[in-house]
Amino acid sequence: MQYGILKDVDWKLMGALLADKGDVEQADFLKSFIKECLSWGTRHQVEMQLAFVNNKLTSDERRVLSMLSYEEGQEVT
Repeated sequence: MQYGILKDVDWKLMGALLADKGDVEQADFLKSFIKECLSWGTRHQVEMQLAFVNNKLTSDERRVLSMLSYEEGQEVT
C-alpha cells in the first residue's frame, strides 16, 4: 500500500528516524503496522510474514526487540 508515496522509501532512514522518536510515536507506528498486517485476511499470513522477518534478524536484534512482546510475569532472558 503506497498512500501517495511517489518514490521508493529508504527503509534504513525511516528506521533511524523512528528510533529517534519518543515512545508515543513509536507505539503509533507499531499499532498502524499491526493494524495493516491484520487486514491481510488471516492471522496465519501475519505470523508467516513476521517469521520471515525474524529469520533475517540476528540474535542480538531479536533480543533487543524481545521487550515488544514482554508481558508482566514473563521471564526476561
